[in-house]
Amino acid sequence: MSIIIDAASLDGGYLQSGDEIAAFDVNDSGTEICVGRVTIIDEFTPDTNYIITASADDPTTPDEQDGFIIGHEIIFRYWNSGESKEILLVAQAYDAGLDDDYQSFGTALVDLDGFTYETWTGTVDTVWNNTANWNFNKIPSLLFDVIIPSSPAGVRFPSISISDAKCNDITIESNAWIKIHGNLQIGSSGGGAPIE
Repeated sequence: MSIIIDAASLDGGYLQSGDEIAAFDVNDSGTEICVGRVTIIDEFTPDTNYIITASADDPTTPDEQDGFIIGHEIIFRYWNSGESKEILLVAQAYDAGLDDDYQSFGTALVDLDGFTYETWTGTVDTVWNNTANWNFNKIPSLLFDVIIPSSPAGVRFPSISISDAKCNDITIESNAWIKIHGNLQIGSSGGGAPIE
């Protein structure tokens, strides 16, 4: 399958030379496997296209998934070479006239927006571990930096009442706040403190 990357940004800027874009699928055990990738040669610009050639699963190896499965969602990841960091939060916008999932001999045309941080939206309630309150619908982990904006979309600020909330780093903008009645671990070696 050919996946044409029409645009690729990271935190609002274009990907740079040496950065990578990879396409993943999820195997039967829930593990993501890389099925294709491309390295950025020159800085991404509005006139640039890069193509990922994704490999389908080989049916002659029935005990091992070694490529994508037709109909599965295409999952994108970046490698930020300047920071030596994998970027897991990548949103995609597909051209409606082409494929938006894995297809044998298919073609997808996609714009990608990657983020090194997850943003609190407070769309549903104040519960930290509710996926619907985060812009990527993922509960933060030690892999994600977090921003609590001064004006979240849902006009609610987070409250942590669990003992195992985590994030890599947190930015709380001016006039924003967070209530912690449980524990928030910041960074892989950081200890959480119950503060309010």
